[in-house]
Amino acid sequence: MAWAKFFRRPGGNLGKSYQPGSMLSLNSCFLNSAVQVLWHLDIFRRSLRQLPGHFCLGESCIFCALKGIFSQFQHSRERALPSDNLRVALAEAFKDEHRFQLGFMDDAAECFEIILQRIHMHIVPEEENACTSKSCITHQKFAMSIYEQVVCHSCGATSDPLPFTELVHYVSTTALCQQMQRRRGGADSFGELLQAASTMGDYRNCPNSCGQKIKIRRVLMNCPEIVIIGLIWDSEQSDQTQDVIHSLGPLLNLSTLFSRVTDEHAKKGELMLVGMICFSSRHYCALAFHTKSSKWVFFDDATVKEVRK
Repeated sequence: MAWAKFFRRPGGNLGKSYQPGSMLSLNSCFLNSAVQVLWHLDIFRRSLRQLPGHFCLGESCIFCALKGIFSQFQHSRERALPSDNLRVALAEAFKDEHRFQLGFMDDAAECFEIILQRIHMHIVPEEENACTSKSCITHQKFAMSIYEQVVCHSCGATSDPLPFTELVHYVSTTALCQQMQRRRGGADSFGELLQAASTMGDYRNCPNSCGQKIKIRRVLMNCPEIVIIGLIWDSEQSDQTQDVIHSLGPLLNLSTLFSRVTDEHAKKGELMLVGMICFSSRHYCALAFHTKSSKWVFFDDATVKEVRK
């Protein structure tokens, strides 16, 4: 699921802003869905278009392949567009790891995150602990700079902060539903539910060994323009689907998603739900908010439908 900064425009007719579907080879619905959500993230699409160049990797260049299908989306009037070049580039890039190979199903959330990681590699090929390149869309738009810390309220001991970067914030659906049950009737926001679920049961020993068990604190240090939430299901068949759907909120405040935020913009940051990748019956599809028409659109490979109330 994707939340992004959003500037509302007057609604229009979806038919005037043609939305092509994706028509790829066998078992490519996971990639179709990821591409459609990326295309409908206005901030990402415009930023990618403005990049002047990159470090090309030939047949395994995911950057070239993605820009190619985006160009087709922008200019073509076909009802469905083949983007086999992106599928081939993904397979070629991971052939040694036997992942994302042609004809085989794979995970859409992993695919989404891999595409973001590869874009970073094509722009900033040098390995960095923390990418600060202004041209890197991945880290400038998506990355959440976080540190974990334990603070003991009994003896006052504090652990050293452990910094890391997240492109996708994963949360267990089981933990999310359990938090909903505990807080039923309360006024908790979706961000507060996500924070409670992501830290559920995550207790650490006191840094000073005073005997206390302390819940981990996660602090956000920057203000991402796009936040991706990945929901982890315990099994392919679950009776939690309705509860998860009811938990979803259209708005996400960054200040509620973490124990604390240090960036002033993040403290006031409110993001809007603009995209979802769904999995059912071993098949992926996508829902995306179409900005110009202010309407939600459903994508199932080559099938494109406006979502009506």
